[in-house]
Amino acid sequence: MASLRALHAFSLLARHGRASLAAEKLGVSPSALSHLMRKLESELGATLVNRDGRGLTLTEEGQRLALSLGDAFDRIEEAVDSFKRRGRTELRISTVSTFATRWLIPRLPAFQAEQPDVELLLSTSTRMVDLDRENYDCAIRLGTGNWTGVECHLLWQEHLAVAMAPSLLNGKEPAEASLLSNLPLLHSSSRRGDWTAWLEEAHLTHPDIASGTVLQSRDLAIQAAIAGMGAIVIDRRFISQELEAGHLISPDWTVLELETGYWFVRSPTRTLTRPVGAFRTWLQATAEGDVSRL
Repeated sequence: MASLRALHAFSLLARHGRASLAAEKLGVSPSALSHLMRKLESELGATLVNRDGRGLTLTEEGQRLALSLGDAFDRIEEAVDSFKRRGRTELRISTVSTFATRWLIPRLPAFQAEQPDVELLLSTSTRMVDLDRENYDCAIRLGTGNWTGVECHLLWQEHLAVAMAPSLLNGKEPAEASLLSNLPLLHSSSRRGDWTAWLEEAHLTHPDIASGTVLQSRDLAIQAAIAGMGAIVIDRRFISQELEAGHLISPDWTVLELETGYWFVRSPTRTLTRPVGAFRTWLQATAEGDVSRL
């Protein structure tokens, strides 16, 4: 039976027409390629290449063999590449939209650098997924952590702080929270109670407490605040980049700590795989680092 390596060398020579290029593709020297051709000819009992001082060219028998081989080695390489891709480890994560877009995704490149073989499949949902029955390895949930049947690890306790575009202040120093009474408020439809809770904690009232512009999500509310449409009340972790860039400011006013927080959760009935364990460790370390910067 002919050597597969010699056949591969022959197919590269037939495709590229130059011994030097075929040798480079195979990762051998031109002399080693020539040796492989002689070996193949000996195994098949046929002269496949001409050696006339101008390099290696195919004989008629060589051309017939090349035609018969076709793209066999291309298909082998494709099959191997496909197998390697299937061998990569998937990590399926369910989370809530604001956490994903405002905190997790900007930081994920750091996790990918630590775990380059892990392919992430990220899904956002407002419902609570069943980690025993659904095809998720883990989830990030917002709540008080009193869920049954899951392993929970607190990432951080949620808080509410006021933020706004600098242009809204018209050059005034935000020394007193009473300045807020002259600013429009922005609401997220999914968190209509946030402003009420914060104003009560700050012992303030505002005409927009039950009115004002309502955005479908907190992410949209943040974008509206950047545009100068009004003030938002938000967890500062979700606007860290905007605060650093100066697109938003968060005055040193009341910060309301909430009972709810963001939790890493997984099913204890499933094996703790390396990707899940690594993701949990990375999440906790990254969240702790953010707390130290607040």
